[in-house]
Amino acid sequence: MRMTVISLASISLLTACNGLQLNSSILNGGGGAPSAAAPQDPVLQPAPGVDVTGAEPLAPTSPSAPSFLGSATTVASLGDPSLPGLWMETPLVAAEQQALIRSNRNTQVVVTLKPIPGEASGGSRLSIGAMRALGLPLTELAELQVLPPAG
Repeated sequence: MRMTVISLASISLLTACNGLQLNSSILNGGGGAPSAAAPQDPVLQPAPGVDVTGAEPLAPTSPSAPSFLGSATTVASLGDPSLPGLWMETPLVAAEQQALIRSNRNTQVVVTLKPIPGEASGGSRLSIGAMRALGLPLTELAELQVLPPAG
C-alpha cells in the first residue's frame, strides 16, 4: 500500500513537471524553445483560375484626397497597444488626417485618423493613449463620434 502511494505521488510530480515545462515554452521561458514569430498580415493570392497578368496596379492614396469634413459615428475597439500616440485606424478616411473624437461620456480628444480598408460602416481601432484620454475601458467597444478638428 505504501509503495503504491509513493509510486502514484512520483508519477503525479513528474506529470506536473512536464506540464510546467510545456507552459514555460509557451510563455517563451524555456531554454532552447523557439520563440513564436510575430503575426504578419496575410498575403492575398488570386483565386485559382483568375488571370491577373493584365491587371493594373492600384493607385496609391493621393495626398490631396479630400479630408474628413462631416460627422460620423463609429464603434472602436483597442488597436495595437505597442504603437504610441493618439490615433484611430478607421475606414472613414482615405488619407491620414486630424479629427476630434467624442465619446458617449462627453469626453473628447484630437487624434490622427489613419485609413484602413473596409466599408465606412465598419469598425475602427483606437490607440491605448486615446482610449485612456477618453476615459474608456480598454476591454470594451466604444461608440465614438468623429468630427473635424476644432480650429
